[in-house]
Amino acid sequence: MLSYRRAQPDDVQLYFTWANDPDTRRQSFNSNPISLATHITWFTGKLTDLNALLLVFENETGKAVGQVRFERTTIVDEWEEVIISLSIDATERGKGLARQLIEQGCAVCRELWGAVAVHAYIKPDNRASVRAFEQAGFRLSAENGKFDLPGRQTSSLVYILET
Repeated sequence: MLSYRRAQPDDVQLYFTWANDPDTRRQSFNSNPISLATHITWFTGKLTDLNALLLVFENETGKAVGQVRFERTTIVDEWEEVIISLSIDATERGKGLARQLIEQGCAVCRELWGAVAVHAYIKPDNRASVRAFEQAGFRLSAENGKFDLPGRQTSSLVYILET
């Protein structure tokens, strides 16, 4: 069983490494590499953002094996959407950890934010993520272009874990 903890300021390099992993960049909606300065600004902001939850998962030896992030947006005092994203350390992929991170992460998210629906946006060709989210109880809801960039359309599959 994996343990988890909230991300801390000294995790900035760990998250930077995970964010710039070539496979992670390839499956991201914006696949450009992230500069360290940009990452530090983003990470520092997320740690203090009440609408962000960053969890680091560790194995039984205390090694960080991946992260799950939740971000929620609001409209007129009601939660509009909670989005999940995750990454697994390159040395830990293929071990079936993604489902466990998703399930444990969603449980923590709901302990803190209540019975919220959780949305995952996945590139259609990211079969490993599709499989992991389906195994964790998420269901395909739609396909959309939420993460389109100027001059580049990027479709995404929307998977939802209902309340």
